Amino acid sequence: MEIAELWRYPVKSMAGERITRAEVTAGGLPLDRGIAAFDRNGRRPGHPLSARHFPGLLLFAAEVVGGAVVVSGPDLPPTPWREDRVRRRLADVCQRRLDLAEVEGGAFDDAPLHLIVLPSVAELAGELRREVEPRRFRANLFISAAGQEGGSERRWVGSELASGQVVLQVAKECPRCVVTTRDPTTHQRWPQLLRHLAQTRDAMMGVYCEVVAAGPIAERDPLVLV
Repeated sequence: MEIAELWRYPVKSMAGERITRAEVTAGGLPLDRGIAAFDRNGRRPGHPLSARHFPGLLLFAAEVVGGAVVVSGPDLPPTPWREDRVRRRLADVCQRRLDLAEVEGGAFDDAPLHLIVLPSVAELAGELRREVEPRRFRANLFISAAGQEGGSERRWVGSELASGQVVLQVAKECPRCVVTTRDPTTHQRWPQLLRHLAQTRDAMMGVYCEVVAAGPIAERDPLVLV
């Protein structure tokens, strides 16, 4: 097995960026989900929001340029995330005033790293008889695994994975939500995908991982099940 693609998402629920290498820390990939949207006038003003609450967040993208996070989106060129025009465009698209703010420790749903093996995506596409874009699942590590069956990562829960100095503990399976029904490019809805996952996999796809040992990681690095 090897790391086919490495992704980070500087702002939770916005499109992320593919990177070639990173220094994994105990908190995952640096700058991954380090910023989130908040509804300060809502019932939970301190709770980070996701595209489950505001699908319009998926229309925006975040990337790191020169060490700083910039956001782009509909009628918004790449702009430093703290600027007011980012907030204004979020409000226009999401129909709610949303504030972006840094989240200490990262705005993760569970563990700091999310992993999925590409044969699992290929198996799902075969069942649905339609191409499934892996980016729908917003993983940090997409693993190419020749000879591995789809869903093999489900059997790794409780085991460790190693890539060079980096050691990951496979903590639990990842429950999927309506975010996976949105095409990451066209943003069109495909509800059948989530219904199929619920019927065949208890709505689970991919796994969450904790970092046991930190270190550098890069695309094409081998990954072994310890």
